[in-house]
Amino acid sequence: MYICVCKGVTEKQIRQEILSGTSDYDELQDRLEVGLCCGQCKESTLELVAETLSGHHADNVINMWQPAKKASDNTYLQANGY
Repeated sequence: MYICVCKGVTEKQIRQEILSGTSDYDELQDRLEVGLCCGQCKESTLELVAETLSGHHADNVINMWQPAKKASDNTYLQANGY
């Protein structure tokens, strides 16, 4: 998903920068030029930085290449405390 439409910066690009060691908005601006035009993406970018640094982003990602677990799969049920 695009975060900065003006510069064509995606959520994935921002997450990759954060996971590679970029830790603040100013550094992201230097590297990706995010938020340098209209500034509408600043709040979304800051939220994305906080989310990525907290580690909660992995919970929100769906791997479309692996089939979804079925409720009838006993190992899935056991692993998830059902």
